[in-house]
Amino acid sequence: MNKFLVAASLTAVLFSTRISAQKDSIQKYVSKALDIMKHKSVNKSKVNWEELSRITLENTSKVGTIKETYPVLEKALQSLGDSHSKFYPAEEVRQYTLGYKATGQEFPVIESKLLKNKYAYISLPDIGSFNKDDWNLYINTFYAKVNELQKQKPKGWIVDLRDNYGGMLYPMYAAAAPFFDRKNIVGTKDAEGTIEYFNYKRGKFYEGPAATQFFTLKEKQPSQIKAAIAVLINKVTGSSAEFITAAFVGQKNVKLIGVNTQGLTSGNQEYKLSDGSFLVLTIGNIVDRSGKEYRIIGEGIAPDIRIEKADDKTKTNESYMDTAFRYIDGKL
Repeated sequence: MNKFLVAASLTAVLFSTRISAQKDSIQKYVSKALDIMKHKSVNKSKVNWEELSRITLENTSKVGTIKETYPVLEKALQSLGDSHSKFYPAEEVRQYTLGYKATGQEFPVIESKLLKNKYAYISLPDIGSFNKDDWNLYINTFYAKVNELQKQKPKGWIVDLRDNYGGMLYPMYAAAAPFFDRKNIVGTKDAEGTIEYFNYKRGKFYEGPAATQFFTLKEKQPSQIKAAIAVLINKVTGSSAEFITAAFVGQKNVKLIGVNTQGLTSGNQEYKLSDGSFLVLTIGNIVDRSGKEYRIIGEGIAPDIRIEKADDKTKTNESYMDTAFRYIDGKL
């Protein structure tokens, strides 16, 4: 037999084998993602998994690389109907992991000041980073600002959650911890109806009884704040910021001031896939200290004191602040 033909035949066989192996790898990648969705989604009982798997794997058969499956997985996540699950490609995950400084982004600005010599104001901004150094910096900066304000013995506090669209709950919850009155004030309720509360103590974040996140504290954790607290919320306040909002619901020294929050009142969990991408999956709805479940998408968390939007941003802000002052002064 012609040696050229033999070599060509072997090349064709090897190429065919490689293509087949690649197809198997792609199918396994997508099947793994579907399996996570099927077992962990908060809406798993509402999905026709046989049909979703058939359509998703059929779409997968048309692609040639794992990267080309990303839109297929995004479409599958949309089919879950929770409006919160999301797919993060490996490159985007790397950016989040590197953090703000390494990627040239501005670090979240925590504003603090004493207003009218008696109202302590502090903002709790969103934080969109998987970088642990970023988390530590966020918490320590917040604690330092609270400690400084506490020295001035304010009559009451204003915690600003307006325009905080969410991000990472862990550092946000740890930062806000001095404002909470007790344990088991917010958590999630999964598809089986199991409630798991979140807590924080001495640099550790707990999901149920297990400590899942650990922080390095350089600043002293502020003492628990027992004075009146006005929490400002608006329509942008969402996701992790809604967990913080829900944590304040029912607290005796707190009033929520503003309008209903965004309504992404569910908890997400990150699942790492083989190429480094993240399947960020909604696994439960928010529950507050009373056990109330916030499961209606878009409804949000209602304020105790409603603020009507004014003609311009400045006037709206003045309404927020004036209402906060009056609440702290005992006039509301």
